[in-house]
Amino acid sequence: MREAVSAVLAHAGELYVVRRQPHLLAFPGYIAFPGGKVDQQDAAGLFEHPQLKDFPTYQIATLCRELLEELNFDLLLALRQDQVSTISLLGTAVSPRFAEVRFSVPHYKIDLRHKPALQPDSEEIAWAGWVPASELWQRFQDGRELMVVPTQNIVCTLARDSAAQRVDPLNITYDHERELPYLEFIRGVGLIPVPSNTLPPALSTNALRLGGNGDPVCLIDPSPKDDDSCAKLLRTLISHPIDRILITHHHPDHHQQAPSIARQLDVPISCSLRTEERLKERFGSDYLDGIVVEPMAEGDLVTRWQGRAVHAYHLPGHDDGMIGLAPEDYSWFMVSDLVQTQGSVVIPEPEGDMCAYLDSLQRVISCKPRVIIPAHGLPAGETWLLEQVLQHRLERERQVGALHAAGKDIDQMVESIYVGLDQKLLPLAHQNVRQHLRKLGFYTE
Repeated sequence: MREAVSAVLAHAGELYVVRRQPHLLAFPGYIAFPGGKVDQQDAAGLFEHPQLKDFPTYQIATLCRELLEELNFDLLLALRQDQVSTISLLGTAVSPRFAEVRFSVPHYKIDLRHKPALQPDSEEIAWAGWVPASELWQRFQDGRELMVVPTQNIVCTLARDSAAQRVDPLNITYDHERELPYLEFIRGVGLIPVPSNTLPPALSTNALRLGGNGDPVCLIDPSPKDDDSCAKLLRTLISHPIDRILITHHHPDHHQQAPSIARQLDVPISCSLRTEERLKERFGSDYLDGIVVEPMAEGDLVTRWQGRAVHAYHLPGHDDGMIGLAPEDYSWFMVSDLVQTQGSVVIPEPEGDMCAYLDSLQRVISCKPRVIIPAHGLPAGETWLLEQVLQHRLERERQVGALHAAGKDIDQMVESIYVGLDQKLLPLAHQNVRQHLRKLGFYTE
């Protein structure tokens, strides 16, 4: 378990929060509190101020260093000048069990007598400012902000009581022996990370839950890898019921056991006509027997979120039948396997098409959604990830074109481009190279 520290700066009911830069690997575009990882150098130091005596020295050292680096705020000087009324430990956030890298993060609330002049570091911080806790909580409730659960719980608690010195619970609470976690990084967009038989480094597929308040409640891409995961998912759905399942495309890590779940819950399955065809071709003509299958196409109304219509979007490239979803104001865009925040996307044969894939990337970028929700990994703010993937694919296309012009065959191209790649992944690399060659008109098989 790695360690970090976070500072909740507070004054007269307002909180100082930051929006993380969209290019950051961890929580891009999320509303957060200043802070960062504990370094070895933070172990040394002695803090004699009475307000610090009850806290571990290395955590205070990290807190002071991070506040100085991120905001140019000198906590020790503020203490000496009596600018800090109280310092309290709100609680310690612990990354959930499904997290790829787990952290323990104590959150220190620092109540200030006056608002200091702060200088946020633009490398990590896209925006920063003082916001009334009640206003910030309302923005989250309205679906306008992206937050992890501990941040949500802190903001909610301080919106109710600005003098609070403890947040309980701080972490997500669920019975990991019996259930799967149910998360809302965006209010009204439920996300269940379901363990699935997907490609590494991903370990799970995000089953999204949308709708309610009289609108259809959809569960998107439930795909538990085994009976234990399926049982946990079904128990989770007892508290979060659904009335239909939506399958974005035919790859098994997006629908494994979905037909069984649909039969047990007696709910229909929605998917594109092409996905229905491929499901029956690959998994048997009886794969969807006993289930009402409702076809879904570009522009169809799926449900509503925060009163806004959520429509289906055809996003071919990774799979010719793939569907994405977005509300009418593009507060978010569920892109399925168009991109991943963990690893890269394969353009498989025969259902993939590199030209269509690049077009789908550009289409979503042009919509300018505030948040991207992939099928694997956490949601990410803005379109930076999409833009980087598009640029990467275009650069890879230039590499492939240059190697072809130099007379290299596919094996030589893979060897040149994918240096040090795990041998198990070489067939996928060959597929991607062939797909680039098809787009360039150099491969017709």
